[in-house]
Amino acid sequence: MERLIEQPIGDGEVFEENGRIGRVHYHLAVYQHFSEAGEPVPPNFEVEGRITAHDDLDVAGLHHPGLELTLHLADGRALDFRIVHEDGTIHSTARGLYTPD
Repeated sequence: MERLIEQPIGDGEVFEENGRIGRVHYHLAVYQHFSEAGEPVPPNFEVEGRITAHDDLDVAGLHHPGLELTLHLADGRALDFRIVHEDGTIHSTARGLYTPD
């Protein structure tokens, strides 16, 4: 079972391995998975949402299988994600939202 625990909205920066790509507006939904039987479950978060470009960033052009990007949120957290649709729909790829080192 999963439960919606947070819906961050704001402006952030998108990065790839080689550096900054551009500025975006994001609207995310953060889900946490829970055991239906009340058994302990390791923390497991899933994030989905949508990004829209603020500058010359071509969001549809970043829709490539295997391309992992990082979104730096306004509150200092980060999200590793993939663009799953040309309209800017995104899905987390790893550990959900985290604070970069």
